[in-house]
Amino acid sequence: MIVSFVLALLFLAFVLHRRRRRTAGFLAIASITLLVSSGCGLLAAPMLSDLQTPFIKLPRVSWGSSNAIVVLGVGTAKVDGTVEPTPFAYGRMLRAFELYGSCKNHGRCRIIISGGDPQQHRASEAAVYAAELVKAGVDHADIVLDEASRNTWENAKFTRALLEREGADNIVLVTAALHMKRSLLYFAHFGIAATPIRADAVEGELSLPPSGMNIAYCDIALHEYMGIARYHVYNALGWNAAPLTALRPSADAAAGRLPPSS
Repeated sequence: MIVSFVLALLFLAFVLHRRRRRTAGFLAIASITLLVSSGCGLLAAPMLSDLQTPFIKLPRVSWGSSNAIVVLGVGTAKVDGTVEPTPFAYGRMLRAFELYGSCKNHGRCRIIISGGDPQQHRASEAAVYAAELVKAGVDHADIVLDEASRNTWENAKFTRALLEREGADNIVLVTAALHMKRSLLYFAHFGIAATPIRADAVEGELSLPPSGMNIAYCDIALHEYMGIARYHVYNALGWNAAPLTALRPSADAAAGRLPPSS
């Protein structure tokens, strides 16, 4: 994304360089400045800090009688014909497994994995991740799948229905620290108050020469900021679905009469 902006600015500078030399020069300098500042970490560090800092320290979870650990998908990959989680997914699965071990000592615990198959690999993120967690020792009966979600908005939308069905009175949300602020915003729109437990976190580094990793981090952070901005714009224009009321435990959950997982 950053590189695309740089190329677009350079192209515009080239188009204008004969008739508007000053403007073309400004655009050329701006493009190079953007590339160097992002690659050297001058942009990456503050962008990452703003998104991640509130979630770096892991809060203590107060488990209830009925708990849900919601894990958001982050893609799959085809490796030698087999569909596997992407490398970025393992941190989320490990965190979910750790939380599951603690949760099972206190009450009913479900892991809700949210992720469809936007990459068209013929296997949903939810199903692929679930298979890995079962291998690690999670009871298959404790895993609930949302295989329809294609993005973070749908993660929140479709998870709401599953949480209502499961009757959870305590919800934990697991995703990357970079992704948490936008995820909480979307989940709150659908009335879901969750304890944020980040999986992985990243850190930009000041470097000379510019680093491709810093540019990649800027791209990811920019994607998150654009998602947050789009949410507020869509709300202002009335394009988002109406916000839902706060999710509350069902009467069955409160009384300990809980439906079986499927």
